[in-house]
Order: sequence, then C-alpha cells, then structure tokens
Amino acid sequence: MTWTLGPIPDYLKPGMRRRFLAGLKNSYSLDTYELDLFRWFKRETENTWAQMDAEEQRYIHEQVETESEEINDSGFLAVGYYRKRMRSSHVIFLASLLESAMKRECDRVVHAMGEQALFKPADLKGDTWSTRRVFLEKYGSFELPTNLWDPIKDLLAVRNALIHHGGDMFLLTEEQISRLNKISGISVDPCEVEIDENYVDHAIDSVRDVMEYLHEKTNALIERAISPKAIS
Repeated sequence: MTWTLGPIPDYLKPGMRRRFLAGLKNSYSLDTYELDLFRWFKRETENTWAQMDAEEQRYIHEQVETESEEINDSGFLAVGYYRKRMRSSHVIFLASLLESAMKRECDRVVHAMGEQALFKPADLKGDTWSTRRVFLEKYGSFELPTNLWDPIKDLLAVRNALIHHGGDMFLLTEEQISRLNKISGISVDPCEVEIDENYVDHAIDSVRDVMEYLHEKTNALIERAISPKAIS
C-alpha cells in the first residue's frame, strides 16, 4: 500500500514558519572560523616569503664575502614574484569571500520576506557587491555606515585592478592610479600595484566587520517576521 501525504493544514503553517525563521537566525553567512583560518594562512605565507628572502640575502652576503666577480641575485626575482602573487591572491580571495557571504545574507532576507520581496539583487544593475548592499538595505530598513563600506570599496578597487589589469600600472587609468594611491597600504610604483602586508590584515577586519553588521540587521528583519507588530 502506498501512502500519499496531503497538503499541510493551514493551522500548522504559522508555527512551522516561526520555527523555520528561528533556525534561520542562527545561520551565519560567513563561517565563524573562515577569517581566523585565513589570517593563519596569510601569516604562514608571509613567513614562507620572509624565509625565502632571508635565504637570498644570506646567499648574496656569502658572494660578497668571497669577493665573487659577478654577484648572482637572480633568486630575488622569484622571491619578489612569490610575494606579489601571494598578496594579490589574498585580496582577490577576500573579495570573492565577501561576494559569497553577501549572497547568502540576501538569501536569508528572501526567506524571511517570503512573497513580500518585490525584487532580487539580480534585478539591479551594478557590481554584485553594490547590488546586494542595496537589496539588504532596502528590505532590512537600514543604511550601511560609510565607515564600514568605504574599506570595502577600497578592497574592490584593488581587486578590480588585479583582476582586470593584472596590477600592471600601464594598463590602469590615471583615475584608477590616483584612487589606489589614496588607500593606506597600497601603492602604485612605476610598474605595478604594491600591496603591503598590513593592508591584507586590515581588509580581513573590514570583511568581518561588515558581515557581522549585516548579520545583525538581517536577524532584526527575521525577528520582525517572527513577531510582526500589530498595526494600530
């Protein structure tokens, strides 16, 4: 005998939705340990570069001490390349991580709003980070503080220079170069975009801060959906 379940009775739906929303509040769009693990990874890669650099310095010193006729410093090219690609990849990863986390935060809003959501981030024009910000602000009834969003705009400016132009100064516009030079920890030398180690740490903190704020605001929206205030 085959049993077929009928539709869920209407009287059960409100309670089921409240329990679903209560669980949704505990769903984090950015994994609790993701940035801690990434900071560890970043520190390990910096240590590796420092060891490589120290080894090359030692090798040069040995050549000088033995009065070599021609100093072989070719290893510094590989060491510099490692540092450049390492820090560039850190910036690109953080921007991608933020993009994914903001998408999941938007999904939480859609679940909380249900049929009340009139548009989705994909309906808006612009980069994915900005459209998701607009969506979250619209339905969360808040405005993201500039002190939280400005560092994200800096991160995206650096990311775009790396993704679209490979960090090559000659492919950047004067406006882009001026913008990048205003970011603490970022500089544009005669050839390429330089990323300071401290900038990566600052970017990690900025991503954490903005996602904690968005999580809090979305949870407030979910709480309103669980216990809507009566209209007097």
